[in-house]
Amino acid sequence: MDSPVFPVLLTAVTYLSLVLASNDTTTPSPNRLTEPERLAAIIVPSVVGGLILIGILAFIIVKVKEKRQTEGTYKPSNEEQVGSRMPPNSALKLPPEERLI
Repeated sequence: MDSPVFPVLLTAVTYLSLVLASNDTTTPSPNRLTEPERLAAIIVPSVVGGLILIGILAFIIVKVKEKRQTEGTYKPSNEEQVGSRMPPNSALKLPPEERLI
């Protein structure tokens, strides 16, 4: 994403869509676009740009989740506090009582 390709490409697509969709009625042109063509010239770059943005966002989310999975923090004090609140297990069998002979 450090390369200037994306801003240049976005500028070119925006310029092209504005030129193709311009509604200048003062000068007749033999190459005039029809209404569906102008609509397509606006919608297609918008959809492609949206898909690119969604792809970039999905990539960033995946990378953040991977980083969280591999780089965590270990806090044994939290585990000790949680463990002390649990009641002792009554299913454990007590050792035999020691007696003097």
